[in-house]
Amino acid sequence: MSSRWLPALCVQSLRGLLARGARPEARRPTGCGEGQRQGSCGEGPAAQAVVELEPVNARARKAFSQQREKMERRRKPHLDRRGAIIQSMPGFWANVIANHPQMSALITDQDEDMLSYMINLEVKEAKHPVHLCQIMLFFRSNPYFQNKVITKEYLVNVTEYRASHSTPIQHNNSGLNFFNWFSDHNFAGSNRIAEILCKDLWRNPLQYYRRMKPPEEETEISGEAYSWNWSCLIPGIRVLTHLSIQGAWRLISEM
Repeated sequence: MSSRWLPALCVQSLRGLLARGARPEARRPTGCGEGQRQGSCGEGPAAQAVVELEPVNARARKAFSQQREKMERRRKPHLDRRGAIIQSMPGFWANVIANHPQMSALITDQDEDMLSYMINLEVKEAKHPVHLCQIMLFFRSNPYFQNKVITKEYLVNVTEYRASHSTPIQHNNSGLNFFNWFSDHNFAGSNRIAEILCKDLWRNPLQYYRRMKPPEEETEISGEAYSWNWSCLIPGIRVLTHLSIQGAWRLISEM
């Protein structure tokens, strides 16, 4: 190659190098390190938002827990009064359980007689450190077993109740069928029984008492829906109606 072409080639090469060097380097997304996986660089803002939201969620959980505890404290005297009224009604829980469409399939005639000695049902729930549901059945003296109180505890998650502990029953009669679920944690249907007791019978037992359907409209006698129907059964029964699902929030707001 002739030497007279060298200056021209050098100038051309130099211009090419300068042109490439002048191009701006592609900007990396914020938060991308050299060792990050491909495709993860866009997660930076979303991850930051989650981190910033966590304190808000923590405050909300705390506020909800405090409100729940406050509500439970305000409900307790009414639940105690309800329990006292029920204990003065012989056979109330036997009637309620026998009239429940699913529970009735589990009991025999002997079970129903045994349940006539049941004087109260209590359900307690704890949320921390785990969600725990405690079912307590209270009995007067009876020929079937010696326990005055029998208890079963369940760990509760999103999908099920899982038995964790139960009171040993001191049987005088081993022919009872209904309480097999109490002593046997693997008893078929145990989780469903716990759910019915906790979420249905405990919250609103009157809907199964004597299978009486409440009227759909309010009466002109008291101005309160359902009150005349239940009051004609037992004096003072209105406190039970007030603690049904329909009346719970109204009761709390009136306190």
